[in-house]
Formats: sequence, C-alpha cells, structure tokens
Amino acid sequence: MRSGPALRQITSHRAIHDAGQAQARELTEMMKQLFNEEREEDCLKTAKVLIEHWEERIIAHADAEDEGFYQELLAEDKIPKKDIYMLMRDHDLFREIVAHIKEQIIVEKKVTEQHIHEFYALLTINHFHHKGEEDTLFPD
Repeated sequence: MRSGPALRQITSHRAIHDAGQAQARELTEMMKQLFNEEREEDCLKTAKVLIEHWEERIIAHADAEDEGFYQELLAEDKIPKKDIYMLMRDHDLFREIVAHIKEQIIVEKKVTEQHIHEFYALLTINHFHHKGEEDTLFPD
C-alpha cells in the first residue's frame, strides 16, 4: 500500500499527530474527572469513546504508517531499520494497551484507577513516539 503525501510532509504529519493527541488528552482528562466525581456510568461511557478514538484515529494512523509509509522507508534503506522498527514497536504498544483496557472494562463494567494510569501511559508513549518519529524521519 502506497502512503499518502501527508505522511511524508512534517507539517501535515505533525498536524495529524497533534490533533489525535490533543483529543486523546482531553478525553482522558474528562474521564479522570468523572472517575474522581464517582460518576461511574459517565466515566465508562467516556472511556469507551476514548478507546474508539485510539482505535479509529491513532491506531488507524499507525496502521497506515506500518503498512505503507514505514514499508516504503524500509525499502528505501536511507534510515536505519532499527529506528523504523522501534517506531513500529510503539504502535504495537498502542494496540496492546488499548486492547487490554478494552477487554478489562468489558469484564469489570467500570473504569478503575489502573485503567486511568494505562490511558496516561498511552499519552506518554504517544508523545515520545511523535518526537522520535520527527527526529528520525524528518531530521532537518
């Protein structure tokens, strides 16, 4: 699959990342506030929206990178393969953590403090992933 031109331009790539991260942070903060207010049902609904956001925006973007853009970069062989594989590993962590949270809230039928920590971990990984991606793929 050939990647679109937006993935190869730092400004558009950054805009995609920044928008996804900002929305994820806003939903995470909202979920935490609802959790602190002991509004379990609203908190659970917000967590489900947040999971959907991660799946449909951030992980979908990661899939496009892994299946297209990163494959092209690997074939071009201008960037160390290890660096690209490390970025792909970040994407695997997004998938694994989101799947874990999703499974747990279905089983527990509520959001726990551990889930909140895991959502914040996703934000942290995503932040450093963006920085690593820009430093590696757009060094100028």
